[in-house]
Amino acid sequence: MKPHPTDDLVRAMARVDDASLAGYAGRPAARALLNDVMTVPEPPAVPTRRFRPPGLRLAVAGAAALAITAGVSVAVQTGGDAVPPGPVQPEIRLASAAETGRVLDRAAAAAESRPVTAPKAQQWVYTKMRLTTGARPGGAVAGGPYRTDEWELWRRADGKRFAAYKNGEIEVSHEMVSSVIAARYNPIPTDPAALLRKVGGDRPKGREMAYLTLITLLRDNVHPPATEATIFRAIKLIPGVTLLKDRVDAAGRPALALGLTTGWVHEEVLLDPQTYSYLGERAIAIKDRTLRSEGEPALRIPKGTLQRLMVRVTAKIVDKPGQRS
Repeated sequence: MKPHPTDDLVRAMARVDDASLAGYAGRPAARALLNDVMTVPEPPAVPTRRFRPPGLRLAVAGAAALAITAGVSVAVQTGGDAVPPGPVQPEIRLASAAETGRVLDRAAAAAESRPVTAPKAQQWVYTKMRLTTGARPGGAVAGGPYRTDEWELWRRADGKRFAAYKNGEIEVSHEMVSSVIAARYNPIPTDPAALLRKVGGDRPKGREMAYLTLITLLRDNVHPPATEATIFRAIKLIPGVTLLKDRVDAAGRPALALGLTTGWVHEEVLLDPQTYSYLGERAIAIKDRTLRSEGEPALRIPKGTLQRLMVRVTAKIVDKPGQRS
């Protein structure tokens, strides 16, 4: 059997440590592999700054997790330079742990009351995503230029197959990586503490990846109400998760931003302020930062500068891959 390209990606990622992950786009071999598997065009030809800030590891890991859990076969609909989504936000104010906890309690209660029917095992979850990142590969964003890519994915509800457009044709494959993920986290425990242990949040230094995993679980499926509520309650148990005060903009929609500070970056999940439904994700500089690299001018990143914005345009249950409604 011919190995699926995802297998190559798994082996490649296994050879990449945390420090180099943030700069993977600047590594020719890794970039060639990712471009071949993801069918993502090269960004515009602009000077490359290979800054590798530790605080961006989670943001980069978020994009990598999206690609991996989606089966990696990504069909880009749009690309190129894009206008930065909103100006720099000089006022970054975080809510208290108590305020953040109340928001997560309301999110869990809203999830429990949502009239959602979980997909059957042989049905498919269709998602359309839009990702805005810096156009320069391999580093932090100091205010632009940005690029925006859009793609569609179909995932069978049992986690065993996925589909995406490739070269204009719908391609259905076994979802090697997501099958591993499904086996690891399904069924999702109904107890928040048990779920947090399952995603590694009880381990030393495990809170960042636990948070990322829980956000990925929110993003990539249509869950039964009780399951989605458990995910929110597990997020509440992670120390350091905070609410960014004042509403932020997510593709023209007001949003609540709940996030975890990693270094100088606030890695956020964006929720609808009325329904508490998942809207997307954002990484934003939480403080002013100057990055220096040998042989390069210093790069100043103002507080409030967007590093990444991911928006889920739609998520629906459909009967077959390629179907949108």
